[in-house]
Amino acid sequence: MSSTPTRGTASTATSPRASIAIVGAGPRGISIIERIAAYLGRSGAAVGDSAQFTIHLIDDAQHGAGRIWDTEQTHTLCMNTLAGAVTLFTEPGSTVGAPVLEGPIQYEWIQLLRGEREGIDKPKQELFDAFPPHPSIAKEFAAEIAATVPESNPSRALYGAYLRWALEVALAQLPDGVEVINHRARALNIRSAEDADLIELSTGETVEAHATVLASGWTQPAANAEEEIFANSGLTWIRPNNPIEQDLSVVPAGADVLVRGLGMGFFDVMALLTIDRGGEFIPDHSARAGLSYVPSGNEPHFYVGSGRGYPYLPKSEYHSLPPKANLARLKEVIAAHQDAPEQSIDFGAEVWPAIVRDAYTEYYTTLHRVRPESLTATLEEVLSVIESVAVPSNSNDASALPAALGAALQDLTTEPFELTDWIAPLSKKGVGVADFTTRELTTRIASRLDRDIREAVAARNSPLKSGLWAISAARKPASILGSNGRFIWETRTGAYKEFMTLGQMVGSGPPLFRTRQLLALVDAGLVTFVGDHTSVTIKTPPASSQQEFVMTSGSRAVHSPVLIDAWMHQPDVRHPGDSLELSIANRVTPFIDGGNETGSPATDDETRRTIHSDGSKDPRLHVAGIPTYSQWPDTTISPMPGTNPLMLQETDKVARSLLVTAGVKI
Repeated sequence: MSSTPTRGTASTATSPRASIAIVGAGPRGISIIERIAAYLGRSGAAVGDSAQFTIHLIDDAQHGAGRIWDTEQTHTLCMNTLAGAVTLFTEPGSTVGAPVLEGPIQYEWIQLLRGEREGIDKPKQELFDAFPPHPSIAKEFAAEIAATVPESNPSRALYGAYLRWALEVALAQLPDGVEVINHRARALNIRSAEDADLIELSTGETVEAHATVLASGWTQPAANAEEEIFANSGLTWIRPNNPIEQDLSVVPAGADVLVRGLGMGFFDVMALLTIDRGGEFIPDHSARAGLSYVPSGNEPHFYVGSGRGYPYLPKSEYHSLPPKANLARLKEVIAAHQDAPEQSIDFGAEVWPAIVRDAYTEYYTTLHRVRPESLTATLEEVLSVIESVAVPSNSNDASALPAALGAALQDLTTEPFELTDWIAPLSKKGVGVADFTTRELTTRIASRLDRDIREAVAARNSPLKSGLWAISAARKPASILGSNGRFIWETRTGAYKEFMTLGQMVGSGPPLFRTRQLLALVDAGLVTFVGDHTSVTIKTPPASSQQEFVMTSGSRAVHSPVLIDAWMHQPDVRHPGDSLELSIANRVTPFIDGGNETGSPATDDETRRTIHSDGSKDPRLHVAGIPTYSQWPDTTISPMPGTNPLMLQETDKVARSLLVTAGVKI
């Protein structure tokens, strides 16, 4: 085995040895290699001919880190995951077929870099000691390493360093006889030969593989009609993508720019165009954000809109890892539907009511603890009402049950939980915002951001955060329940879709400091909110002789020659976006959910081999991770320790299938 992989040099990498190609050398590629090693170690295949094969690791990004976690990127961008809540190693009790390899979670790895060993299991210490990270890591990230606590959001670059270390560890687990060839190249297309895949690389090489897995993470579909117009307009349009892959250098200093999206992509763009352009956020106890912004003059003025029109909520400042939400009712529903067949679960009528009642229970239980005077009835009476309100007949409308609960509870509290306000955050009981000016709307949203910050600081003592955390925490178990098409299609595209987008907004928002920065920018006059349900066209605005992008929401319209799409497309096999996807179009077919095509490739549960249009499994091609989101849940979340992560269950399945497919005995 080559512990430091070598680059293939022949124009065609062919050999009588079996070969496996892993396209994508990020987290999933790393884990697949580690799981391959675990299977070989389990079977004793290191002895004899069964382990004489080659692994081709193909990626034109930094191997181990990939593009998103590249160690050379700015340290301004941070993970949306906590240092104490991410790992790349399987753990005892994990649902995997090969033996686990106990390794440090990211925070433990950082502790070991600091020389701290107390409380870290001995096997993890021994693995770290056997593969000491390069001294440059401790030097380059010295300040961050020193300041990190379990609830810190590490820089993406530091996570990339952890991943590259994990790749080194994974490669070292492979037995003698396994050759690993690193190809710092892009896979351009895959041709299916009689008993192998022929993978053409951007270097001009052709790799022969007897089993192939695409583990490339986010993939871009082909441009849609609107995007074709934008791309050919002559205006400055930054297309949807991960911010680290967007060329923000073309945004002029001091310009008014339009931004679509108020999720994590927006917060990243905001940071890159302020902090990384010389702007500075300084502590200011007199400011409602707790910060003031000192401009550099190089930042733009952001005019921002989105579907909901409201920024993702900040994560609570628990000063620890987040608490576990009480999802007792949801767990009961899941237990009752464990063996449900496809298209058999009505999410709106059966699952959503349990989630809503759990959230209301969490809210009012916390309210009773922190402000009991806000209840005009006993907690028991309130909980009884939450349990007894009937599910409305229009259960596929996610707002129906919260509205019914709100009406039933209105005389029992002076501080009601208004979940419907978060489903449509720019509408509130007779107060629409369609006719607000951008100034009026920005003032309204800024006052709510101030409240969001206070609630995030209150954390465990915030009834609102307790209720919304239950909604967020329900996403993973609910999505697993509905995996592989088990939710009735109509309810998946109705109540379930509303639930997931709500959960994303209230639970997958930025660290609190990013919301403080956003409010500081609003108060500095550098962010203006445009509204919800925004549309963008290209027009010649009044009093202008040049065409510009025009963003509209209700009666509000703003214009600029610069548009940033601060979000990412979901991968979509129906619209191949590059030559690689085009080359495998006849080997994948969309996953069918309730008779409807989705954007995900259909894959086999046990192997993740792709499914052809006739229902047969592809003989060699596997797809793992994010592109399979419609069929398999939880594809975007990094593995969390203590949760038996689905990602690691999947990479274990893929590793086993790759070996079997390539003819390696295990």
